[in-house]
Amino acid sequence: MRTLILRILAYPRTCLVLLLALLALSGLALTQLRFDNTPDSFFMRDDPALIKYTQYKADFGSDEYSFLVLDAPAQWTPAFIASVRDLGARIEAMDNVNKVTTIASVRHIASVGDGGLDVGPFLGEALDASALAAKRSEALAHPYYRNFLISGDGRHLGILAETGVRPGEIVYKIELAKKIRALAQAPEFKHLDLRVVGAPIIDADVFTIINRESAIFGTLSFILVSVGFWLIFRSWAVALLPLVVASLSIVVAMAVSALIGAPIGMLTAIIPSFLISVGVGSSIFLLAEVYRQYAARGDLRTAIVEGFSHSAGASALSVLTTAGALLSFSWSEIRPVQGIGISMAAGLVASLLIGWLLIPLALSRFRLLPDAQRAARLLDGRVRGMHWLAGFVTRRWRMLLLVLAGLIAIAGFGVARVTTDYYYVGLFKPHTDIYRSYTYVDQTLRGAASMELIVDSAGVGGESIKDPAVLKRMRELQDRLEARYGALGLKTYSIADVVMEISQALHEGDKAAYRIPDSRAEVAESLILFESSGTDELTRLVTGDYAKARINLRMKYRPDSQYQPLFRDIQAEAERILRETPQIRSIETTGVVPLWSRLTNYLASNEIRSIGLSFFVVLTVMVLVFRSATLGLTMALCNLVPVGIALAVMGFGGVFLDPFTLLVSAIAIGILDDDTLHFVKTVVDHYRRKHDMAAALRDTFASTGLAMLLLSSVLVLGFVIYMLSEVQSLAKFGGVTALAIGAGALCEFLFTPAVLMGLERVGLLRHLLPRESDGASSTHTIQETP
Repeated sequence: MRTLILRILAYPRTCLVLLLALLALSGLALTQLRFDNTPDSFFMRDDPALIKYTQYKADFGSDEYSFLVLDAPAQWTPAFIASVRDLGARIEAMDNVNKVTTIASVRHIASVGDGGLDVGPFLGEALDASALAAKRSEALAHPYYRNFLISGDGRHLGILAETGVRPGEIVYKIELAKKIRALAQAPEFKHLDLRVVGAPIIDADVFTIINRESAIFGTLSFILVSVGFWLIFRSWAVALLPLVVASLSIVVAMAVSALIGAPIGMLTAIIPSFLISVGVGSSIFLLAEVYRQYAARGDLRTAIVEGFSHSAGASALSVLTTAGALLSFSWSEIRPVQGIGISMAAGLVASLLIGWLLIPLALSRFRLLPDAQRAARLLDGRVRGMHWLAGFVTRRWRMLLLVLAGLIAIAGFGVARVTTDYYYVGLFKPHTDIYRSYTYVDQTLRGAASMELIVDSAGVGGESIKDPAVLKRMRELQDRLEARYGALGLKTYSIADVVMEISQALHEGDKAAYRIPDSRAEVAESLILFESSGTDELTRLVTGDYAKARINLRMKYRPDSQYQPLFRDIQAEAERILRETPQIRSIETTGVVPLWSRLTNYLASNEIRSIGLSFFVVLTVMVLVFRSATLGLTMALCNLVPVGIALAVMGFGGVFLDPFTLLVSAIAIGILDDDTLHFVKTVVDHYRRKHDMAAALRDTFASTGLAMLLLSSVLVLGFVIYMLSEVQSLAKFGGVTALAIGAGALCEFLFTPAVLMGLERVGLLRHLLPRESDGASSTHTIQETP
């Protein structure tokens, strides 16, 4: 390390060229960044659930839409219906809107002539108040319209706007969301109290939230860190140096995201403030050590070389272990988790390298530190406080070990209560427009979540879906599910419903005729009549060869755990139908709800894997650094205690694992080992020289302990900031991570020294002592480099 720092100081221009080259390459890569928050973006390309979902969209078209809910009067008037028509027409005229369905324009099947069908709009143009009252009653009784385009009590209407899909693009969704919301506030429509949900709307809102919160959290982290640094170093120039390093590392991290094809999504908001708070760690230890050396020696160049030589190795190991912990997510089946792990790991390594180049050069060229005497005075008061804390720990270490044992026992009970779940709408706080709008749809039109059942008869026989036995089984399955899951607001729709509606229309509206015809010929004839009417609805319900059909299930947005009974019932019913109906080859689930459910299945395995891999990386590094399996294993296990405390709080508080809180454990383990490596390495160095653990702890508290205190404070504040987020899961992630880091600082200052005292007293650290006295410490002469 001494050779490296001397070369950095000797060749400043070369170092700056290397730094500029890294930033230039990163800037070029940033042009490839794109936004993607669709369900597809959460899964690997070869994920079976994603493959099924992609095939479903290829067979039946995109399921992307915007859905509006509006207030309806108890009695429809011509003026009200005219407003609904006008609203639908103006939405349909917007770019990227393919089709709009309202209660006025929705298809209505009626018989005409001798066995013919007329499929036209439900509401004609010139209907008076009495005709509209009759139509309102008809809509409330209509199986297709009810709880889709009109609520069960008639007080709300729905408008479905089907939109095109432009993969990897977000601007068109933002513009669409702005236009629809502007329309909702227009004077002619404001009385309708419009609420809007759907993929384009939520994607636009998420993009806005990410941009806004990344800027806010990054700025707040920047201010908090700079103020904290100023309080320590009493120099704004020194305080801003680590933040410049962290800011440059953010550029590198985002460039890596672009290079690996990781799109911008909800988790991206973590990157800036994470690197500002965590990425400054190596810079803090370097500056703190240079500051201490400068206060003791009075020579800046000597302080830089000695400070770098002392802290650079430990900083490199701590950054690499944190990066290793983050890289444990590279095995995740959840794409955003994988991407953010790789990107933040790259950003941390970049922060280390950039700090090594930038900080020594800035300190040596611009004389940023206060004079040595002032630095010594500032340091003296802080050292006295740390000496007092060291004295308390070394006197009370037995009591502290008992407290630690109690905490571990309590944490064990809490960790056992941690559960996994996923609730997409629940990611957002209740006051957000996203949450309130989806909740409103749940309460009025029985929900905007959807899933699909794909009934596949391919290879069994041509046009098998037209078989009355198949259609009856489909409707039977729909009836069973709707009856059992009324609490979820479950509403189903399929080609079976269309066939039953056609049958009723052909029998002059007779309710008894609302059924599946008994003969295949009747089914085929009714579908031919329907298709010839000009409607394209069947293309969304059945494939052109009538080999596959979809059953759409609409329901309320709820946590995945509430859908699990539904999934089990679907599987059981599907197995029964497959046994009894040879015409059907398979019945499979797909759609948004099953996709989110798939995430829940991955969360537990991802958490176990990330903790295991993070622990293994930290254990390996600690054993190598301390050259002691006993000490390395003990300290690695100590690092798990704060993580256990954080998980226990999640367990007792009912905070489940989701893609955000999943990150807590590995990030916390990676961060906490930084302090442990610096602290214990310094303790061991002093212990080898003085053969006295109490004295070694006293000296370590006075040096490394100060930097640890600052870094822990900065990190806690940096993660607490996330609690201000509109994304509830991000707020939970910030709070739990801050708790883990705060608990880690408590363990580092109280329990780690107590464990070291205990190990030393029972003789498990004697192998660290040299066999023979080293005598006087050797001194190093720093050669001036021209």
